[in-house]
Amino acid sequence: MRRLLAVLVMSCVVAVGMPVMAPASAAPASAATTRFTSCDAMHEVYRYGIAMSRAAATRAVSDGMYRPRVKPQVYADSYKTLDRDKDGVMCEVPR
Repeated sequence: MRRLLAVLVMSCVVAVGMPVMAPASAAPASAATTRFTSCDAMHEVYRYGIAMSRAAATRAVSDGMYRPRVKPQVYADSYKTLDRDKDGVMCEVPR
């Protein structure tokens, strides 16, 4: 009975032309990771840089920097070229 009801509802939705919801397994476009090639490109998206952890972000603030965003996956994709001092924060911005 449930299956018949589901098929009826879906066929009505398709017949009317209403959009069908994407499956729950589909990842949103914003979840895609981005690899940055320069600090200028990163600062267009993340104004004060990226930290690999909250502890690294807190250390950056205590060292006189603006608080960077904590994005471990973004950090992992770009840290080799952009974290020159290897402190866990890429492209930090001094106050």
